[in-house]
Amino acid sequence: MGMVINSGLFWRIAALAVIALPLHAGAPEANEAFREGIEASKQKDYAHAADRFMAAKLYADDARMKVKALQEAAAAYRAAGLRDKEFSCLETLIIAFPGYIDFSATVDREYQIGDDFFKGHRDPAYWSLRWIPWLTGSDLTLKIYEAALKHAPFSQYAPEAQLRVARLLIDDGKTNEALKYLRELIRNYPDSPSRKYGYLELINALMQLARFGDGDGAYNREANEVMADFLKKYPAAPECDWVRKRILEAKDINAQRLYDLAKFYNRLDRTQTAERYLNKVLRDYPDALPVDKSESLLSKIDEKYTPMKFRPELESRYQSFSEKELPAEGEPIMVAPENSDGKWLLPIRDLGLGNEVKVERSNVEKGK
Repeated sequence: MGMVINSGLFWRIAALAVIALPLHAGAPEANEAFREGIEASKQKDYAHAADRFMAAKLYADDARMKVKALQEAAAAYRAAGLRDKEFSCLETLIIAFPGYIDFSATVDREYQIGDDFFKGHRDPAYWSLRWIPWLTGSDLTLKIYEAALKHAPFSQYAPEAQLRVARLLIDDGKTNEALKYLRELIRNYPDSPSRKYGYLELINALMQLARFGDGDGAYNREANEVMADFLKKYPAAPECDWVRKRILEAKDINAQRLYDLAKFYNRLDRTQTAERYLNKVLRDYPDALPVDKSESLLSKIDEKYTPMKFRPELESRYQSFSEKELPAEGEPIMVAPENSDGKWLLPIRDLGLGNEVKVERSNVEKGK
């Protein structure tokens, strides 16, 4: 008695069988490509080895085989000095196969690649022309650090990476974007040595923004908060004097902003509002640079105004540095003939014996 099979079920089974065929057929090709990669690695042809490992990854139908091929490809690209392609392999491992890898070590390697680019490494623009030293690829520091920070924001490498990303963004004119990284560095890594320099970079960035376009004084206020926090946490730091100078500058900037508002309202004949801003300058920032012109404008608006009888002395806005004498250096000529009262006909030269002469004289005196 023959077996009757439902026609719909038959075609579904047949379709699955057809789909499955290429998957199983691909495994031998993956093994062969992997073997070729191993052989090329033994011959130190690392770029070709990496290409074969990537082919093995493409042919493989097993996740473990794909992971092994990607790991070997990353190692080969590393040996070839192709950091960008190594990074691409690591990114695929982290995103597609996080459960099959040592996640922490893989992300740490991404941070290390970012360090290499930050220190000046550049991949060859064209592998066949890699012998031309100036024909190099682009700087990928930001791209790699940002990816690593996204995967492991609390890695041991993260604080320094945050600081470096912020510096690169500031150098590229993207100061507002840098603030995010500097704030996170200060907030998330209280015990990192990089935190101190994060404070200084944040102060510098906020002051830069406060000088231009700080309409409501928000950057100025934050800068003052950060500077006060820095002086509290690092009272003995050599940078404290620089921070104090920036505090004076912040007062000048805020006083100037209030003075400009007063001038604006005075032009509109809203003298009461102008007086309010000018009085705020004189009351809150008596040691700021715009005080003189604020007092002068207030005297013109209000004839009954009496100038301040006492005003704090303005501190220097220039950075001060400790002075140290240069170390004394020996002269090749100890005594010149003209300075020997006619005792010597030739100059007496320093032979550089130093303590050896003293020891020899001491031994002679002791009869040794």
